[in-house]
Amino acid sequence: VLLFLALPAFSAQAAPELSCKSYLIYDYTSQQIVAVDNPDNRQPIASLTKLMTAVLACENLRFDGRYLLNDEEKKAFKSDSLRADKILELMLVASNNLACKTVARIVAGDEASFARQMTARARDFGMNNTRFINASALPGEGQYSTMEDMLRLTLTVLKYPRIRETMTCHDCVKCGGQDFKPTLGQLYARHPGLIGGKTGYTKAAGRCLILLYNSGGRDYIV
Repeated sequence: VLLFLALPAFSAQAAPELSCKSYLIYDYTSQQIVAVDNPDNRQPIASLTKLMTAVLACENLRFDGRYLLNDEEKKAFKSDSLRADKILELMLVASNNLACKTVARIVAGDEASFARQMTARARDFGMNNTRFINASALPGEGQYSTMEDMLRLTLTVLKYPRIRETMTCHDCVKCGGQDFKPTLGQLYARHPGLIGGKTGYTKAAGRCLILLYNSGGRDYIV
């Protein structure tokens, strides 16, 4: 199914002064943007990239069995094989980069080919200001997106039940006798309205967040 989201016109009120390069707040209940700054600014998005990796994982992996791991993956995850749902948890809850490379290997054979599939899928979603060069968003030239495109991606991934459920997981990811900590753990503790989301950080991108948040009985994407 090809999804294209027609976003409403940007007529939001001015928001308080913030230090971030760009932001967008979307009222998920009424389906309208309520605050935005620099929606078309192209910038690196760090591990928010993993949401698109998750889309291709859900569309291409089988969730009724296990995938054999290579030597690097066996050493990191202390297991000979992993279920697809565990790989998804490692990617989205613990933001594990190797889990993304594992998906790329299984789906496309190599990460460069997988990244081209990611960019092509982004075009299907109407994300015309986005380009991916790897599966995890480790630093690399020519990888970018915008607030407007990231809203399109977020609204799309929330339609995938497996991704939405994984994005709202509060617990450590247990794998091979190890605990992989959730990157949103501290935010869950401080903000009871937080439903779920995804974090990201690189030096070039700075600190990046996509959050699904409830306030005053309404759900928001931030």
